[in-house]
Amino acid sequence: MRAIYSVGALILAAAAFGLAQQAQKPVENPPPAAAGTVMSNPHYEISEEDKARKNPLPFTDVSVERGRKLFASQCAMCHGATGDGKGELAKDMNVTLPDFTKPATLQKRTDGELFKILSLGNEAMPPQDKRMSEIHRWQIINFLRAAGGAVPKKSTGQEVTDEQYVEAH
Repeated sequence: MRAIYSVGALILAAAAFGLAQQAQKPVENPPPAAAGTVMSNPHYEISEEDKARKNPLPFTDVSVERGRKLFASQCAMCHGATGDGKGELAKDMNVTLPDFTKPATLQKRTDGELFKILSLGNEAMPPQDKRMSEIHRWQIINFLRAAGGAVPKKSTGQEVTDEQYVEAH
């Protein structure tokens, strides 16, 4: 008889745990991308204010290098080491990601739009606004511009550190 009660208690505990886990998941997140989904042009509703937002970091070789390092550790697994969209996870998930090494990919996007997209995420990419600081997202945008062929200015030696940026913002 005790065995029946023990099994029943275990089943109830497992069900309660499962319900608690589901309750923690945000409802507003869309379902994962279906196999074979092309992620090269997702639709975003970005305000004019967001579009007009300027990158506060100068586009220098220092900010690009900082962005490259972040991209390598945070983004390359999906977007590829060079930003070509051919990372291992993209292959595993069977999604086609944009090729940031082609200048036309980002040509029509402002830095403000890219910042918003990176912050919001999409059905295949989680939002980065809670994972990465603001300065890191701007540095990644500078790297993406360089990956697409834009040539950064030489370092002035005056680039702000992450700590200085955080203090100022």
